[in-house]
Amino acid sequence: MVGLIEERQYFFQPTIFVPLGTWDEIRAQAQASTNSEAIANIFAVQLTDPSATEAMAQRIAATVEDVEVADKPASILAIPGYTAQQSTLNTVQGFTLFIGVLVVGGFFQIQTLQKVPQIGMLKAIGTSNGIVAITTLLQIVAVTVVGVLIGSVGTLLLSLGLPAGIPVLFSGPAIALAVAIMLLIGPLGGLVSIRLASRIEPLTAIGLGK
Repeated sequence: MVGLIEERQYFFQPTIFVPLGTWDEIRAQAQASTNSEAIANIFAVQLTDPSATEAMAQRIAATVEDVEVADKPASILAIPGYTAQQSTLNTVQGFTLFIGVLVVGGFFQIQTLQKVPQIGMLKAIGTSNGIVAITTLLQIVAVTVVGVLIGSVGTLLLSLGLPAGIPVLFSGPAIALAVAIMLLIGPLGGLVSIRLASRIEPLTAIGLGK
């Protein structure tokens, strides 16, 4: 029995509990290397002549081994997550334009339905469907131009009132493209209204038909 107790005492060691902060200080840790030096793997070159980009790329590739040369747009596209984020934004813009076509089309269709008696009277006195369609289209274009003008001025004033930390940038080509698309949305959305105006029966419209 004594030998068994001594054997147990020999194999089992006492356990000591210390706080976590103390353990982090006393435990063995790897020593940081003091001979480490920064290694640059990206170099940016700014050209005085932007048209010499291709020549400079060939010169760098011929001078430096194992190097990949890319211009600024290609470098931006290579940023992780940039392409996926741009794809999401482009999808949102596409759906916004599609919804805009539906909203504008519904607005002009309601406007045309309110003018059914007037259009029927014009047809009763001899106005052709072509004149009615052209007149409806001109009204749609006029309303669209006024709406785009008001929206553009409102957007510009809103951007001027934003804080300096918000990254908002307006470029000429982007503004021109947005305005052109919005001006195109009006006539596209109004095609249903033009078709509706052309199919109005004069007698039915003025209440004389069955």
